Amino acid sequence: MKKKFVLFIVIGLFFNIFIFFNGSLDVKADINGVTVTPLIEDDSSGVTDRFQIVGKPGEKRTVKISLGNFSINRYRIIVQPTNATTSMTGQIVFHDMVKKNQYGLKHSFADMTQKKEVSIGPNKTKDVSFNIKLPKSEIDGLILGGFYIYVKGDSSKGAANVPVWITDNNKAVGGILTLRNLSLDVIQKKPHIFVNLQNKEPGMMKKVIVHATVKRKSWLDRFNLGNKTMIADLTYPKVAPNSRIPVDFDQNTTPISAGKYVVKGAARSGKATWTFHKTYTITQDQANNINKRCKGLIYNKTTTYILIVCVLVSLIFLIFWAIWYSGRS
Repeated sequence: MKKKFVLFIVIGLFFNIFIFFNGSLDVKADINGVTVTPLIEDDSSGVTDRFQIVGKPGEKRTVKISLGNFSINRYRIIVQPTNATTSMTGQIVFHDMVKKNQYGLKHSFADMTQKKEVSIGPNKTKDVSFNIKLPKSEIDGLILGGFYIYVKGDSSKGAANVPVWITDNNKAVGGILTLRNLSLDVIQKKPHIFVNLQNKEPGMMKKVIVHATVKRKSWLDRFNLGNKTMIADLTYPKVAPNSRIPVDFDQNTTPISAGKYVVKGAARSGKATWTFHKTYTITQDQANNINKRCKGLIYNKTTTYILIVCVLVSLIFLIFWAIWYSGRS
């Protein structure tokens, strides 16, 4: 009994130290009229805003979440298990569905438990249980899973999340950053280019500083008339284990152009540094797909004007040549 008690205390201390160094991952309950509360059966560790599971491969655990509806309407609440990822501002978020093998993820939290849909009447509270089966293989580092909670069919109500930390030992694991890809997206009807880094290790990172540049290759570069180099200098307070780190290049009113894009940059966390350099291609179809979903784009006419000038100069040259040739005849 004494050995078990000592082990329990050590585990509790480990989690508290881990939380202290990595910052809080509080329950974020931002659904209008709905409260989300994790029901922590053993609160001796002092942590009440997340589930913490220390277990061996193949073990089963049960957790409960209390959902309270204090509105005048009946809601259908979706509780979706997923893994944590990193937002553009360096926050831990749970709104993306992360699958096994993405970003080096060995164990998907969605494979350990099930998604649930709960109907809650006005001024009612319901406790929802989830059976979690830990993976059969050894857990390296930290699995940072969580429940993403939202009202079915109404994204305007907001969302909430309940983090779930899973480990089978107290071995600290650091993160390693690599360049994943270059992607495009539309946010608030504006085009965005993303340089996507990734942390492929099951360890959380703090204060990751990123410097990145993106330059579209063009024949106009030789005349110093090509696209300017885009620069991003960002700091991410937190980076989730096995997650994507999006580096955003907001194009504002500039449409996406097809072509080759050179990505360069460096990242630093503590004493560790990483560099990256790669060329990506954006096709015309990809560019058109983004641009047609945006509004207020201002197209650069430089190439068109240069071609017009070249044509006019060529015509003038031909006219003078014809006059000169006629004079000789």
